[in-house]
Amino acid sequence: MIKGRNLQLRALEKADLLFLHQLHNNYKTMNYFFEEPFETVRELEDLYEKHVHNSTERRFVLEEIATGTSIGVLSLVEIDEINRKCEIDIIIDERYQGQGYGKQGFVLGVKYGFDVLNIFKMYLVLLAHNEPGRRVYQFAGFKKEGRLKKEFFLNGEYVDAERMCLFDYQWKRIKKHLNDYVGFESPDAAPLRHRPKPHSHDEPRWAS
Repeated sequence: MIKGRNLQLRALEKADLLFLHQLHNNYKTMNYFFEEPFETVRELEDLYEKHVHNSTERRFVLEEIATGTSIGVLSLVEIDEINRKCEIDIIIDERYQGQGYGKQGFVLGVKYGFDVLNIFKMYLVLLAHNEPGRRVYQFAGFKKEGRLKKEFFLNGEYVDAERMCLFDYQWKRIKKHLNDYVGFESPDAAPLRHRPKPHSHDEPRWAS
């Protein structure tokens, strides 16, 4: 478990599948992940049992420390121990978007990848026009690696996607700055109760 001031990452448990079902059946949310917003609880249960011992992925629930409320989920997948790389993604419940949880949760996931799993390169794929998501990832130090032409079918047409990445040596340079925001080196620090709500151009609505 990794803690920040307000959030903690904990392992996804079977009891969390109803929450995951809610997220995976949200049309707006799943558009950002190029997936059909249709998944039954039974399917999720089968996937959970199939992957619970899979060493190539780590799936977490983002939980508010003060209340124990589930805010979203974060995954590290395609973990490659030989080449020391993995993919990262995050989903924030619509009810908690626009409150800074995306940046905080994403940084905790990045920290886990580099500082616990000893990853060398972390990457992600996003829609080319997804500016809110891009701001979250850029905040954590990710940079554009390339553009994928007509990569996904979305809303009746093929759309471009972009790949972003972050290397461990880059993470080490910005780690202190990110700690000042998230507080992962001192999880017992006072919560950011009085932090003003970010402006819309600073904080994405779908993953924040």
